[in-house]
Amino acid sequence: MKAVVLDADWAPRGDLKLTPEQIAARWTINANLTWQHPRVRIEERPVPGAPSPDEVVLQVGACGICGSDVHMFETDKDGYIFIPYRLALPVVAGHEFSGKVVEVGKDVRNIRKGDLVAVEEIQWCGACRACRGGFLNQCDNIQDLGFTVDGGYQEYTTVKAKYCWSLSRVAERLGSEELALEAGALCEPTSVSYEGMFTRAGGIKPGSTVAVFGGGPIGLAAVALASAAGASQVFSLERMPGRMALAREMGATMTLDPVTDDAVAAIMDATDGAGVDMMVETTGNFQPVLNTCQQILGVASKVVIVGMEPTHPNIDLLQFQLRGASLYGTVGHSGGWDFPNVIRLMASGKIDMRKAVTKRVGLEGLLGAIDDTKKRLEGKILVKPSLG
Repeated sequence: MKAVVLDADWAPRGDLKLTPEQIAARWTINANLTWQHPRVRIEERPVPGAPSPDEVVLQVGACGICGSDVHMFETDKDGYIFIPYRLALPVVAGHEFSGKVVEVGKDVRNIRKGDLVAVEEIQWCGACRACRGGFLNQCDNIQDLGFTVDGGYQEYTTVKAKYCWSLSRVAERLGSEELALEAGALCEPTSVSYEGMFTRAGGIKPGSTVAVFGGGPIGLAAVALASAAGASQVFSLERMPGRMALAREMGATMTLDPVTDDAVAAIMDATDGAGVDMMVETTGNFQPVLNTCQQILGVASKVVIVGMEPTHPNIDLLQFQLRGASLYGTVGHSGGWDFPNVIRLMASGKIDMRKAVTKRVGLEGLLGAIDDTKKRLEGKILVKPSLG
């Protein structure tokens, strides 16, 4: 089978202090401080053999290209990988994927051969203090599909059954395994927004107003979820016309270019001066976004930080105090039944993330699709190994 493998040089920056354990494992929290000169290759590998008792073998149906994947290939002026996240190399990248079960471990009870499933990226242990407290995304022993263990940019892969969620209801609604697998690959990015907006920040009340910064796949998911949750107004702030059009299709009631439009004035006018009830940052461009957020804070506003950036922005905490506002940090999607709730929304027709898909490619087309994603012109690009 074919697999797309990412590799790079282990070259910790001179001022970085690492423990002997981190050096031995070549594993740290911030890849942008340790991995230099990324490169990719397509390997021929054997199809996975019999799974362990608690695992399943999947034939990968579709795997989305995430901004995090792009940042693995992008570098700074010194050649260091841009992504400020944990990464162990070499690895088969790709963490937004679905598949068809082809083999089942002997102890697996709730999944059968032939089932269609979506897969959680975050590999939580379930036994550490954070997991036992319900904070699976903050697991002390965390691993990540496509980051620290092999992910979905390959024809077959093996995962633990506890990270898989059935797509049977989605397949029933769409009437096609192929369409269900495409929808399933969109569960992960949608669940990232769901985790931040609803599991971490507690959601919104029907009639609330929501502003989403960024019109990439995570931002489009936030727009769709806000609309499904009953938001009366959903503002999408995005520069690219194509993504602005996608945001309107996903449920945005107003799209604004944060550079050429006076977004603050437009939003304050649309809300009769009340400001916004929830703001969702998905760009990873913290300072300008937070500058805008602080000007449109409503009373008891919630600001949810979903994007990632290795910078330290200035925050006017007094504005949060005066407005009784809250700032929520979030990462991942493993808490509060995010995946099954997103799947139910898809199966009911409340959200249709397939509208965000603008291109489909095979494994051989991955690098070209990465370049397309860098230009921020596309919505979601799906890698489908069956396309050759």
